[in-house]
Amino acid sequence: MNMQKFFELAKARGIEESQVQIGKSSSLSIRLFHREIDSYKVSSSQYILACGVYNGRFGSASTQKLTADAFEYLIDQIILSATYSEKPNEVGIFKGSEKYHPRNLFNKQLGQIPVEKKLATLREVEEAIYAADPRITDADGVSYSESESVSEFYNSYGLKLRQRTNHYAFVAGAVARDGEETKTYYDIFFDNDFSKFDKEKFVKGVVEKALKKFGGQPCLSGKYPTIIDHDVASSLIGYFLSSTIADEVQRGSSMLKGKLGQKIASRKLTIEERPLAKTLFYSYFDDEGVATQNKAIVKNGVLQTYLYNRETAKKDGVESTGNGFWAGSKIGTDVGQIFVKPGKQSFDEMIADIHEGVYITEVAGLGTGMNAQSGDFSCQAEGYMIRDGKIAEPLNLITLSGNLLKMLMDLKGFDNNPVLDSGGTSIANMYIKSMSIGGK
Repeated sequence: MNMQKFFELAKARGIEESQVQIGKSSSLSIRLFHREIDSYKVSSSQYILACGVYNGRFGSASTQKLTADAFEYLIDQIILSATYSEKPNEVGIFKGSEKYHPRNLFNKQLGQIPVEKKLATLREVEEAIYAADPRITDADGVSYSESESVSEFYNSYGLKLRQRTNHYAFVAGAVARDGEETKTYYDIFFDNDFSKFDKEKFVKGVVEKALKKFGGQPCLSGKYPTIIDHDVASSLIGYFLSSTIADEVQRGSSMLKGKLGQKIASRKLTIEERPLAKTLFYSYFDDEGVATQNKAIVKNGVLQTYLYNRETAKKDGVESTGNGFWAGSKIGTDVGQIFVKPGKQSFDEMIADIHEGVYITEVAGLGTGMNAQSGDFSCQAEGYMIRDGKIAEPLNLITLSGNLLKMLMDLKGFDNNPVLDSGGTSIANMYIKSMSIGGK
């Protein structure tokens, strides 16, 4: 599309400055159910998201039609939304950063692999789950997905940015039955290099974790040294990071208000946002066109920064941290990919000194059980006892509760095996000195 024409038309209609983002994506998804293809979908989508300043007010518009009349529609809607906006524009359209760090992580070979091979691999995963153990009664949610996307950014100051990405994912669950007990476990593997998928390792992990749940009982209620699995730790750190968003701090709804530069966690905690790291979550510009940067959010337990878009940065007299993201019809703030600094010990070494403790592997209800302002939380959990430095009997029907900031103050460390999850957080298993476990 001729973006210069859009900017000329917008200027002629009185839009002082403007920007346009164009997104295009295509996807493939295959799901099996009892050895048959349950669904097979190929889809594509596209959108244009435009915004601008009209009579000193910000307006925005979007459309999924990339047609000849799209420009006129977008300009009309920008003018309309700006006209009815009650808030004067304070920051305008961003002209551009001094330096950007683009890199190409797109894997063109992924799209060249025949769909037949991907489907065959998916069937092999399902069959391997069924064959793994007599107690496996079903392979559930066995699916393959693949997507490719292109994001383009333009503004009336001549800024042009582009990023192209792709990835695939295998998802599978094992359903196991032993007597009256039925247990399930699901896992996901994602990458953009198809050769990295290890079918045997993936299936083994799904099956073993389902079978290990049998015989789970609640432990005695009390305070225990607690190991939190990386998946659960990722969720907890995610809630913590939501309090670093400057919007929440400025509204007074963040548990970290007024704590910049202060010790808010154990010195064992270092959290970095690394949008420029070479992973599937790499992104070198935000939705305002600001260049992203790797940065420490917490360093050795001390809060280093809040996360800003341009508007919230102006309120605090600082620069944007490159965390501006569209939220509905306005620019909000969000967190990019996160790296939590791991420790030096293996998992076995980390738990070796625990005489009696708890290893939490799954939680449920954390979203409703978390108070975002106070950091207090309570949720149902599953896991294992730790006895004399070894993983022991499975636990079920227990409750994990505490306060997020106190938990991070009580952090003793992480093991040396971080995992990058599907939400873009790299984190290892986390050792907390003491947590409240509700049981029997």
